[in-house]
Amino acid sequence: MKQQRTAANVLNREVAVTVREHSAAPAHMVFDVLADLAGHPGWGGAEASTLLSMDAPPGQATAGTEFTSTAEDSICRMRDSSVVTEAIRPSTFERVTESALESKKNGTPADWLLVHRYEIRPDGNQSDVTYTCRLVRATALPGMLAMFGTPVLRSLAARAWARASRAGLQRLIAAAETTARA
Repeated sequence: MKQQRTAANVLNREVAVTVREHSAAPAHMVFDVLADLAGHPGWGGAEASTLLSMDAPPGQATAGTEFTSTAEDSICRMRDSSVVTEAIRPSTFERVTESALESKKNGTPADWLLVHRYEIRPDGNQSDVTYTCRLVRATALPGMLAMFGTPVLRSLAARAWARASRAGLQRLIAAAETTARA
């Protein structure tokens, strides 16, 4: 993973959001869709942003697999460099992402370090999926993201982030359920 420039961390503490969903697909199918990085553009990726492009090796990602992607949301454009840190089929998939953000409104740059973790638990022939995203370091919080730096507003920002993350998790589950029916 290419090292980005570093600057002071503007966060007083890391920010995390966790969402959970049930899937009619078995745990191994959810894991397989998630670990097939090259397939992520087909269902949009499972994070809060919209995946625009991905450069990833074919096949199932394993610990140490590196890839890059671009994404955007209503506030920022992102260029990401990620490495898979844990891939234990069918239960756990984690990656660390160094993200270079640029706000859409005025071009304010920021570098973020995020940890994305998926825990997949079997429930008979179905599964329960938990997604946690931790914002560990940020050099800036552009635009509306500044709410994460204000204790009173942090919970409002986290709820909005959770709603967007849930939508991404639901896309992952829909892709796994489609694969399971095929």
